[in-house]
Amino acid sequence: MASHVVEEIAHQILGGALREGAVLPTEPALGDEFGFSRSVIREGLKLLEERGLVRVEQGRGTTVQGRDSWNLLDPEVLRIALVYDHDVVLLDDLIAVRRLLEREMARAAATRLSEEELAVLAENLRLTTSSIGDYEQFRSLDLDFHAGVMRASGSEIGRTIVRTIHMNAGHAIRLSAPGARASLERTVEAHRAIYDALVARDGELAASRTGAHIDSAWAERRNNQFA
Repeated sequence: MASHVVEEIAHQILGGALREGAVLPTEPALGDEFGFSRSVIREGLKLLEERGLVRVEQGRGTTVQGRDSWNLLDPEVLRIALVYDHDVVLLDDLIAVRRLLEREMARAAATRLSEEELAVLAENLRLTTSSIGDYEQFRSLDLDFHAGVMRASGSEIGRTIVRTIHMNAGHAIRLSAPGARASLERTVEAHRAIYDALVARDGELAASRTGAHIDSAWAERRNNQFA
């Protein structure tokens, strides 16, 4: 029940219906509006405060916070924020962060990957090539390839941030049907180029190819979305 309160109020804040500085109704009034007890409303407000969307102050009520306070790496906040990202500024920012992190993790992975891990990546390439006609399977294998490289880097924080970006940005914009097969074939070739750099233990080349792959894939998706 508290999650319902969070969802509704978060949409109003992230969508702009509730502006920074706005004061929410009292707990009893919100309870009447949602049909929940004060304890449920209080729990919902606490969750909103933890996500940086509101500030709850004794005697002053609950105040809506500005965008600088929002925890945009919280999966729920990010998911809802992307609904209202009509100019794609947030998505562009997410992809830029992903590129920087994955470049560095690919560089680190090049000297850390075991032969067994390289074999897993090679098998992933084989399976990805054969699944080009099945987008859902292809996407899963695509994510597995990137996850394998990131895992080998040893950066748990980097993996966690990129995983959050993948989970949300990946669903926000998908490849459109026209030309999709050619796009997926280009993804396979980019993964193979990254793999070759990793096999050669060339961290700089792996980083460069990873960054180029992310940039080109995003540019294509963006163009498809707004063509």
